[in-house]
Parts: sequence; structure tokens; C-alpha cells
Amino acid sequence: MKRLFTTVLLLTLSAAAHAQQQPAPVARLIDEFGEIQFSDLMARLDNFAVELQNEPAARGVVVAYGSRHKFPGWPLRRAHASHNYLVNTRGLDASRLSTVFAGLREESTFQLWVVPPGAEPPAKHFDPVLLMSGEKTPLPFDRYSVIERGDPPESEYGDIYPDEAELYKYFVEVLKRDPALRGCVIGYTSRRGSLAAGRRIAARAKLTMAKAYAVDVTRVAALGGGRREYKMIELWLVPPGAPLPRPSPALRGKRR
Repeated sequence: MKRLFTTVLLLTLSAAAHAQQQPAPVARLIDEFGEIQFSDLMARLDNFAVELQNEPAARGVVVAYGSRHKFPGWPLRRAHASHNYLVNTRGLDASRLSTVFAGLREESTFQLWVVPPGAEPPAKHFDPVLLMSGEKTPLPFDRYSVIERGDPPESEYGDIYPDEAELYKYFVEVLKRDPALRGCVIGYTSRRGSLAAGRRIAARAKLTMAKAYAVDVTRVAALGGGRREYKMIELWLVPPGAPLPRPSPALRGKRR
């Protein structure tokens, strides 16, 4: 019995020592890229999905970095779109995927990580409220082309309407967490559109925020911005005491 006990003890100690010698699992970077077309993004996500399918116990993490003065809310929205693509198109379990807004860099950057069980996450969440730290002038937060009912598709992402609440999720999050901030929505019409269309687009965006997220409408200004190549929305964060941003139409008005 004593010999058996000694043998079991030695085996246990040997197994523990072997386990200590095994390297700890680490997250693996699969891909890294900047501002690319959505078609290129889908191809990269397809490769990412294959990596995750080959490691069914691992998790997938989409990490996004924004650029302070180049619409930092846009990477948040694209990371969310990537998550939806992996779930709805590639059939991955949503519980295996997560997105992280990891802060600011010189340029917008995205990373695709495979994280095996027991591995540390590749990045920590950055508080979006810190985007306005020290800012004295309005900050352009996000921008995207939109269409109205009856318009032909104009966006590479498909039909995006001003009343889609998901578009304003992160913008509203920042406003709610910092009551001193104001928001500004600038709506632009297309090259042949009426100037009233820009104001209408901005008003619909503001109304959607109020209905979907209970935003105080007095904290959000809606401006018509004139004409651009496509109908478009810009979202701005305005610090206390700062004037509202000025619209920047890219096309001149129609001659009378």
C-alpha cells in the first residue's frame, strides 16, 4: 500500500510539473488592416471564419482602433457589422464572438484574433467618452451615406435609411454618459436633390434617436448641410461652450 501511495504521489507531482512546463495559451493575430472596401472586408472575414471553424473551442475577437479626427465612431460601427456578418452569413455562434473598441491610433485599424481557452484577451475596451477629453471644438464622430424610400441604392453596404436606430447606438452612448456634451446631425442631399432633403434627413435621424434611445431632443441639433455626391449623414460631438459645426457641402447649389 505504501509503495502504491508513493507511485501515485510521484505520478501526480510529475503531471503537475509537466503542466507547469507547458506554455500558457495565447491569442493569435489572424489579420490586420485599415480602411478597406466592404467586399475586401468580407473576404478577410471569410478567412477568419475558417480559422475559427478549425478551432471550435476558441473565441473570435474583432478589435477596432479609431482615429480621433477621422470619424472615430466609424470603426465601432464596422466592427459591429463584421460581427453580424460572421454570425448571419458565416453561421458562427454569436457567443463565440466579441468586438472591442481598443482606443485611438493615427489611422483606423482593425484586427482579427483567435483566442484559445485560457488565453488573455488581445485588447481592453476603451471608454468612448474619453474621445472628448480635452476637446474644445466639435469632433466629427461618424459619417455614412444613406438613401430615402424610393431612392436607388447608393451605399456599398446596401440600403441604409436615416431611421435605422442601430446607426446611432454608439453616438447616443457617448451623449448619455457625458451629459455636458451636445450632439449635432448634419444631413446632406445628393447632387440633384432639393436642399430641403438634407434638413429632412437630419430631422429623421434626430427623431430616431429620440424614439429609440430616449435622447433629450434639446441636446441634439439637426442641420441641413447642402449638396454632396450622395445623400449623407454626419454625427458630431460638441463640447460645452463650443459652437455647432459648420456644414461643408461639396457641390454648389443649382443656378436659378
